[in-house]
Amino acid sequence: MLTTTLVYNNSKELIFISNVKNISTSVSDDIIITNLTGFITNTDVNLWYKAFEQSCQEFIKKGKKYKLLVNRKGYTPEHFTVQKLWKEKFFSAAILDNTIAAAFLMEEGDILNHLIQSNTKDNVIFSSNYDQIFEWISNYK
Repeated sequence: MLTTTLVYNNSKELIFISNVKNISTSVSDDIIITNLTGFITNTDVNLWYKAFEQSCQEFIKKGKKYKLLVNRKGYTPEHFTVQKLWKEKFFSAAILDNTIAAAFLMEEGDILNHLIQSNTKDNVIFSSNYDQIFEWISNYK
């Protein structure tokens, strides 16, 4: 869905946000690829989570663990509560306890740099390069 939205930034300037919303989830072998990109609302997070959780539960029911490739590149939350809701849903014990490894695709910038520098887990990677994280998650054992 193509969306164009007018919002105010932190400087109270009216700005346009125009991008393609993607709240899809797919499976490739043992990798769950989930996308939450574009201008995202709380409703979008809830819709995204239904498909994402269902994909995870298919592995869990079979007693299998999975790898996660999480695409958040181009993610623009409508409000701070959107990010809070995403964190509550994504970082649930049921999801993470069955995760072998996680790769996060994000926009370049301060947040990505901070996550890269502060990451202490061998089974987690943060990057703005899709090819890099796809290769890493595909080869992770």
